[in-house]
Amino acid sequence: MKLIDDKGRLLGTINIIDALVVLLVLAVAGAGTALVLGGDNQPANATQALTDNTTTVATFEITGVQPYVADAITEGRIGTDSITAVENKSVRPTEVIVRDQNGTLHERQHPRKQTVTLRVSLNTTTTDEDITFQDKPLEVGRQLTLDFGHVTVKGTVTNLASDN
Repeated sequence: MKLIDDKGRLLGTINIIDALVVLLVLAVAGAGTALVLGGDNQPANATQALTDNTTTVATFEITGVQPYVADAITEGRIGTDSITAVENKSVRPTEVIVRDQNGTLHERQHPRKQTVTLRVSLNTTTTDEDITFQDKPLEVGRQLTLDFGHVTVKGTVTNLASDN
């Protein structure tokens, strides 16, 4: 007896195409069951065990803002989920580069715009690899948008210190 006869039947009884379709359906059903039942051996809280909610102190610089924006940011506790407190705030005129009539470049203070440097406590998540803020890595040089409730500003992280 042949394995596949002249009519394409497996062992003379089942069509080979039908047999392959049945095997494919069984394989898909098995894979779907393993996926739904969670085929991994890690406990459900393994991800939580690797992360820690911490407070990270970051120095944050905002350049070229109007004076009313600088005045709206106050030192002290902040009532938002991502920012715990503004620990320190300093304001100085924004430095700009201007070209004179001869084409020479000069550094001058802008007549209105200000640069604000903040030392803020942020609610972050720490893993073995990095610190994340708003689900993105928190690192020096990264631009952030911080919402203080009554004012939202965009600036650059210039320094980090963890407050475990």
